[in-house]
Parts: sequence; structure tokens; C-alpha cells
Amino acid sequence: MSSAGLVSMIPKSAKIRATPVGKNFELSIDAPKVNELRKYGGDSKHDHNLYVPTKNPVTESMLEPFIVNPKIQLSPEISDLINRTMSGLDSGKCPIRSSEGTGGAYFMLDPSGTKYLSVFKPIDEEPMAVNNPRGLPLSEDGEGLKKGTRVGEGALRECAVYLLDHPMSGRRSFTGELMGFAGVPPTVYVKCLHSGFNHPDGVSVKTGSLQMFMENDGSCEDMGPSAFPVKEVHKIAVLDMRMANADRHAGNILVSKGEDGQTVLIPIDHGYCLPYSFEDCTFDWLYWPQARQPFSAETVEYIRSMDAETDMALLKFYGWDLPLECARVLRISTMLLKKGTEKGLTPFAIGSMMCRETVRKESVIEEIIQEAWDSVIPVCSEAAFLDSVSIIMDSYLEEMV
Repeated sequence: MSSAGLVSMIPKSAKIRATPVGKNFELSIDAPKVNELRKYGGDSKHDHNLYVPTKNPVTESMLEPFIVNPKIQLSPEISDLINRTMSGLDSGKCPIRSSEGTGGAYFMLDPSGTKYLSVFKPIDEEPMAVNNPRGLPLSEDGEGLKKGTRVGEGALRECAVYLLDHPMSGRRSFTGELMGFAGVPPTVYVKCLHSGFNHPDGVSVKTGSLQMFMENDGSCEDMGPSAFPVKEVHKIAVLDMRMANADRHAGNILVSKGEDGQTVLIPIDHGYCLPYSFEDCTFDWLYWPQARQPFSAETVEYIRSMDAETDMALLKFYGWDLPLECARVLRISTMLLKKGTEKGLTPFAIGSMMCRETVRKESVIEEIIQEAWDSVIPVCSEAAFLDSVSIIMDSYLEEMV
């Protein structure tokens, strides 16, 4: 065989060593095993740096929805997502942990092993949780990576944001539409058993969020924002402001193409929404040019339809009674979004009120809340406090228009 033929058979990742032997050299080749190199998908934009595991997992597996209210009826699409994901596990397809992010996120495959179906995020593998696979320290006081969040509650928030992403046609509880206004991928709380997850103390059932995998061409991090449609940016802005998202960055907005060939933005990673405070609100889109454009009439009508009390009732129906502090954040963020929109403010103007300019300087919404606390008696009702917030908020908004 020619030297060219020999070289063509050597993997690019192999290491070639030359050892002197008399007047000649002895070549040795160290190459990783094939199944350690082979990736799922084509290029890095699609495969998320995922590798086929070299060990065969234990075959025992289980996946089912975690339902606390027997009145809940899962949509046919979500039931199908669970069933197809389970079929992949039954076929011996091991969950593939993403190399990205700070927590354990697993891509679940179809029975053929050629297509991603869903993404599972166990609560015990969240950042700073007991079984986090990234080596992050355990939270000493229960607070998450973001201020105003709690370790182990990310999956609940992932599911809550999907439920509260109401379609344009009406509230989630009264429509059969799968996708909402912002396009949050369908998400459900589940129980799952598989040895492919991180089990330092023995294999056991995990609970967490299961989200439909969305085909995409990468994230907003991979391209400049100037080409994004205004409508697509605004739908995510509305979602983030309403949910007081503490972790919206370009990397967790996927880019795809709709049936008409137009760019579609898909928001993911909502484990830091509905926090206990506004301290860490972060919106990367705030500095995109589309954020300075006014809302469309359609978006204004959607914002007008928002009702925090109905939203909380829906979450309670699904088993999550929002803690008082989180409920307060949802009420105030909804209040600000609706009032700001009626004043004709842009997403940039409203969003800027929710985000800190520096770590130490409180945001405008935090200042409003503090003024409200200072203006009421210590034992006032929540309703009286919110009335005070509303009055003070109005005065701030008047100065902006």
C-alpha cells in the first residue's frame, strides 16, 4: 500500500509518533475508538457536540407524565411525544447529555437513533443541585445560579412558561392549539428512569421537564440580530417581560425557518423565569434594533388579554401553587407590561425598567417596589401593596411619555 493510501485511512484525530530504530523510524498510531468519535448529526450547529456513549446502558427504563390532578388531560401531541420518547428508550437508545449548559440536559432519541425527539432536564441535575454533572458546588442556601431562583425548581418553571404561553386565539386552558404566541416548545413534567442519566449513588427514578426538540439552524448567538423579523423579536420580548426572565441570552433563542421560508425564533431554557425577585432580570434582545420598534396592533391586543390571576389559577390547576413572592413578581410584571403598552412604550423602554444597568444599581421596577413598601403600613394586605405599586408605577410612566 502506498504511503498516501495509508495516510488516508488514519483518522484526523489520531496521534502519530516516530521512534528512531537504527537508521529508520518506527511509526505508532494512537487513534480513539470509532464509537468515541462518531457524532450524531452532521456539523456542530446541529449535533451540540454530542457523542455516542461507549458503554451499553442498563436496559430497564420508564417514562411517564407526573400528574397531580386527575382532571388534567394531556394533549394528543404531548402524549405522543412521551410515547415516542419511551419507544426510543425501549429500543436501547441511550439519552445523550449535551456538552453545553450548566446543568444536565439530555437529548432523547427515536427508535432508529437518527432523530432527536425531546430534551429531558432532571431536577436533581440542575445547576448547584445534588447530582449536577458539571461539578458545580452544591447550593448552601438553596438559591440557584440566578438571584431570586431556587435549586430544583427549574423544571416547574419550564412547564409553567409553556402553559402560560397562551395562543393568540385564547387562553391555554380553552384552546387545543399546541403552540402559543411566543412559540415555547411543548413541555411536560415527567418521571423517567434510565441508567444513562447521572446517578452517582445508584440508578433511581428522576423527575424533570420533558420538552419537544425543535429542529433549528442554530441559535441567535450564531448570527447578527439585524435580519430577525420584528414580530419574532417582539413575541419573545413579551414573554420575557411577563415572566421576568432572569436568563434570556442569544444562545437560548433558536433560529429556524417557517413553512413560508421566513425566519422563526424559538425561545427555550425557561428554568429561571417567574423568580422570587426582579434582581437578575436579563434580556439580550433589549439591545437589538427591533426592541425600539413599537408593538403591532395584534401584539397590543394580546398584551391587553393578559390576566395574572387567571394565570396563577391555571398553574394551581396543574399542581403548582405559586409562592407569594413569585406571584407578586408575575402580578407586577404583567401590570408593567400592560400599562407600558397602553402608554405606547416600546419593548426597549419597558424592558429597560426591569433590568439593572449595573449589578449594584437597582432597576426602575425595583425602585418602584421599594417606594411602595415605604408608603404602606407593615401589615397591609397584598392587594393594598399592589395598589400602591400601581399608583407609583403610573407616575414613573408619565415621566417617560
